[in-house]
Amino acid sequence: MLATMECDAAAVIASLDLAPNPAGGYVRQYHSARYPGVTEGSPMNKMITVIYYLLTLASPLARLHRVHADGLHFHHAGGVLRIHSLGPADDYRAELLGPPNAYQVAVAGGRWKAIELVSGPWALISEAVVPGWSPELHESADMSLRDRVSPALWAILGPFVGDAP
Repeated sequence: MLATMECDAAAVIASLDLAPNPAGGYVRQYHSARYPGVTEGSPMNKMITVIYYLLTLASPLARLHRVHADGLHFHHAGGVLRIHSLGPADDYRAELLGPPNAYQVAVAGGRWKAIELVSGPWALISEAVVPGWSPELHESADMSLRDRVSPALWAILGPFVGDAP
């Protein structure tokens, strides 16, 4: 069912039991594996976490954020996404994910990352974070980023900051 564009976003959201994500789009974690012997309260207690992530025309952006670990993004169905990432010294990259482009994109831990829908009414991906995602190790960008990047990069990334004008 999910392999065709005839399926609408509402059907994908319902069939995968996705929920609205405050950072944009829809999400559901469907796998998490803990390190043996590590206490549950530790932020580094997961070996891997894997989520479904869906962007739609009504919610086409994932806000700029960064996590501690590498994220591996896998395209499943729908349109094309652009994954923006920013590392130290204004090391900016934009990669297309989805046909006819790449079907997987990796973003190194510690890089700022935002995602946008660039074609199609929706796009479905999975993201695996290794070691696993933890809210304590997640940082959302704020307006202070504007003072730390070049004006040209802010023109690209500013729309992905939650409190951007």
